[in-house]
Formats: sequence, C-alpha cells, structure tokens
Amino acid sequence: MDVVEDIKRRLDLAEYIGRSVQLQKSGRNFRGLCPFHTEKTPSFYVFPDRGTWRCFGSCGEGGDLFTFVQKRDNQDFRSVLRQLAEEAGIKLSPEAAQRRSRVEKLAAVVSAAVDFYQRQLGEPGAEEARTYLREKRGIRTEAIEAFHIGWAPDEWHTLQGYLVARGYEEREALAAGLLVESDSGGRPHDRFRGRIIIPIADERGQFVGLGGRGLHGEEPKYLNSPQSELFDKGRTLFGLDLAGDAINAAGTAVVVEGYMDVIGPWQAGFKNVVATMGTSLTEHHAALLKKHAQRVVLAMDPDAAGMAAAERAGGLFLSLESPELMARSTRSAEEIAQAAQLELRVAPLPPGKDPDEVARDDPNGWERAIATAAPFAEFLLNRLMGPDRPDSPTEARRAVDRLRPVLAAVRDPVERAMYVQRIARHLGVTEQAVLERVRQGAPAVRYGRPVIALAEEDADVPSSEQTLLAILMQNPFLRHDLRALPPDIFGDAIDREAFRRWLHEDDPREAQHDDPVAAHMLRLGERRLPPFAPDEARLAVRGKIHEIGRERLIQRQTTVTEDLALAERALGANRVAEVSNEVWRGALPADDILALAETVIEELDLGLSIHRREPAQ
Repeated sequence: MDVVEDIKRRLDLAEYIGRSVQLQKSGRNFRGLCPFHTEKTPSFYVFPDRGTWRCFGSCGEGGDLFTFVQKRDNQDFRSVLRQLAEEAGIKLSPEAAQRRSRVEKLAAVVSAAVDFYQRQLGEPGAEEARTYLREKRGIRTEAIEAFHIGWAPDEWHTLQGYLVARGYEEREALAAGLLVESDSGGRPHDRFRGRIIIPIADERGQFVGLGGRGLHGEEPKYLNSPQSELFDKGRTLFGLDLAGDAINAAGTAVVVEGYMDVIGPWQAGFKNVVATMGTSLTEHHAALLKKHAQRVVLAMDPDAAGMAAAERAGGLFLSLESPELMARSTRSAEEIAQAAQLELRVAPLPPGKDPDEVARDDPNGWERAIATAAPFAEFLLNRLMGPDRPDSPTEARRAVDRLRPVLAAVRDPVERAMYVQRIARHLGVTEQAVLERVRQGAPAVRYGRPVIALAEEDADVPSSEQTLLAILMQNPFLRHDLRALPPDIFGDAIDREAFRRWLHEDDPREAQHDDPVAAHMLRLGERRLPPFAPDEARLAVRGKIHEIGRERLIQRQTTVTEDLALAERALGANRVAEVSNEVWRGALPADDILALAETVIEELDLGLSIHRREPAQ
C-alpha cells in the first residue's frame, strides 16, 4: 500500500492524464473530452485534490492514476505498478526483483524441456506417438513444428538426466513442475512419462508449462504442469501466441476447451482459436483477448461436460441444468464481458462433436457457427424456449416462467426489451403480457441501510468503499451475491484489485511479501466491525453500495455547481438566473446558451436525485 501511495504522491495526476487528454482548467479541477468514449461536450473531470478522475458522460468510468493507466493500456495492476514505479523513480522491493529472477530461471528450464521432448519425438522409440498424431488425430508436420509437439519417453529419469547434464538444478525443475518428488524419499523423477507433450506458451511465446496426452487410457488423459510462479491456467490461453495476428484480422477470438480443439482448426485454416485448458474463461483471459478483439465466441458442445459444468474462482460460470443456474451463468458472463469490455457470444456445435472435428470435417459449418454465434443471454433463452410454439395459454405461461430468471439477470434494459420482443413473437402474445408475467415473479428490489452501525478505526475513518471491502473480506459467503457487482464501483485501483481477488477467492496470506494488494486485503480483514448475521451483512452491503452511489452524485453536483459559478463570473449572475428561469419554464434555449442550459438542467436533476426519499424498509 505504501509504494502505491508514494507513486501517487510523486506523479501529478493532471499532468500525467494531460499527456493523452487535452484538459482545460475548470475551477480547482480540470475537464476534457473522455478518452474512453466518443463525445462532443467535455464530461471527463480530473480532481487533483482527491487524486481521482471520473467521466460523468455515457461510460461513467472513474478511478485514480492506476485505474487510468489500466484502462488506457489494458494492463493488469501488477504491470501498471511496475510501469509507474519506474516513471516515479521508485525501486520495487528486492523480493520483487528476486521473484522476476526466479521466474526467468523457471522459463529457461521449461524451454530446455521443450527442446528435449521435441527431439525425442523423432527418435526410434516414438513410433507409436508419431502414428497417433498423424494417423489417428490427423496432425501434420506443419502443426507439429508450429506447436512444438514432442514425446516424453516412458522412463523415470530421462529428462532429469538431460537437465542436470546441462547445468539446470533439480530444485528449479521441481519448481517448474517438470520433476516430482519421490514418495519413497529417493531422487526426484520425471513428471511426464509415456505421453505426447504439448508445450504451453504465454502470449509472448515464452514457454510456461506442458500438457501431456496419454496413449493407453491413462488417468488423467491430459496431465498438465501444476500451478507455479511461472504457470497459471487462469491467466494463460493456449495458442494465443500463434493466434494473436489472426484474431486481430478476424476481429473475433474463438475460445475452446482443449489443446486439440485449437490445433485442429489451426490446420483447417482457422487460426483465431485459443483454449482455456479445461478451466472456465476468467477475467484475466478476457483482458488478454481484449488486446486483439472485442468479439469473443465460446465454441462448445452444449450437452457435453467440461466447460458446461465447470466453475472456477473468478471465472465464467456456465451451467445449463436449470433456469436459475442459467441466470447465474448470465450474470457471470456479463461480469466478465463488462470488466474487459468484450462482446461474449456462444456458438453451439453439433451434439457430440469437438471443435477439432467440426472445423476439419465441415469447415463451412464451422464458419457459419462462429459468424452466427448468439449473445450469451440469447443463447440461454433460445435453449430454454425451444423451437416449438406453445399451443395453449398454460404452456405459454410456463414458458415465460422458465425464461424469467434469465430475463431478470440481463441488466441492460435495451437488451432485455429486445429479448422480450422476440419471446412475445415466438409465443404469439403481446410484449406487455410477457413483461407482466415476468414482473409477477420478480422480487422487489430495495436499497437498505445497515441495521447495525459500522465501527470505525480510532485513528482512521475509512471511506465507504473501504468499509464495504472490509465487510466483504470478513464475510466470504457474500461472493455469490456480489459476482455481478462491477469492480469499478471502487475508485482506487488497489481497492478494485482487492475486490477482484476476493471474488476469485485468492488468499492474501499466500501472496508475495512485497504485494501491496495482499497487504491491503489483510488490513481490511482485520478492521473492527460488528459481528454481522448473514442477513445483516447483506443489508449493510446494500446500504454501503447505495451510499457510494450517492457520494458519486454529490461529487458530480459539486463539479456542476463550480461550472455554474464560472458561468456567473463570465456572463453575470443575472444572465445565468435568466437562463435558469427559461429552462424551468420549458423554453427552447438558443444555440449560444445551449451548453449553459444543459448544465442548469443537470444541476436540477442531480439535486432531485440526491434528496429523493429512499424506499421504506
């Protein structure tokens, strides 16, 4: 936390943002055109006193120095921390440098293993592996070389001997997951034995792990490198190093589950395909793909297991088992898509068919499936609705009741209205009838206040955002309730990153000693709060979220008030009052006072929003 605050103190926020956004002085603050959406009237404000920025226009983005760089450059918190620390002339702790050195050594030993296994595939003992690849899976030499596919001999110490002979230490090979400690206490042995080896590279092409495919029904069928400092499935997409240019050109990234589901389409000419390697799509995956395209298509067999039944911490939940679980899937997909500003779609493949088979056997069908992929919620609604029109009012009511949870989970009102229209046409009823049926079963939404006052630190009064975080850290059962809460409700980048890690169930006690986010999470977890019962905790969270929203309104009203004060100094108080009276009476303002009239209207709307009575509890 200290290094983050030190960086903020050393780098002037307005000066830094002013390098990429043309800012004008507006009272104590600065304003300009928002860099994150197209607009003609400036709605982007920088508040030097607070060290924050916010767009009050259509995108509604905001945060601090770190969040600005994260959004502008589409980088994660760690990358931005390193970048800004270098600019501020701050050296990160020795532990960070030591970790980078360890990671570089692990990458070197994995790369050496890849070279070894590639050579082994050409040796006399690998005939069965070559036959499997070329005859059973149809993988040609071009793909074998492009993906650096190899073979691990069915021996206990062949890789170990190779690495030791070349100066690599056993502890490095163990840390990289290439060797395994012996259960009997003997020397370590090779993890991969008698398996086809598929190297895993990060987006830069650096090898970070291995996947091993058995040939004789071994369990597991695919053996992967374990999680390490170098390799994290939730942050790595197989094939992205080869697919990046193709994704840029196509404007679409296709996400599948396994290695062969990437290699098969690649051979068929579809090179914009990546795999999550058996996990669900995560926010980190989405951020990687956002660098190349905004459209992401999940290509899957909707009736298979795998992705359809998998849930990983911080990843896409995708279940087709019930309307309620489909609604949860919709919220999960919206959360990931909004965090990375992606368009997430689903291309259901023919039942029982892998992407590998479809792309090779029916390339035209593959192209159609990807081109016509439906938005995530639409895919689920179509599946629930089915192809046949109900032939009775009872069946139509039941159909709407099945669709209700997913419709209610769609937060965008325009998107929801479009689905209601389609459902109404399919059922042969009016849109109003569908809406009324949906509302009959929808629970009332209320914003409450905590029934127990929140405790404050003796010497430190926490912000609403940090109090909210403290409640979350100390009540992990709330994760299910808040998976759809956008991380940008938190203005500070370190709060936002702490919330993301909490959602992903990351344990701050297992983080590096020099990790400022983990230290922040631990402090929040120790903050003194009342012992909440579950319902009291939920009520407290809703109250804090409402409080944060109200604080944002007040912040906006303050900036609008300052704008009006500037207008009074420029035009005179009488002229501003005159314009206000005209607007209040509903008169159409002239072009030369249109901007001032809009400001007056906004001031009135904000005042009404801030002082509007809250719903009774």
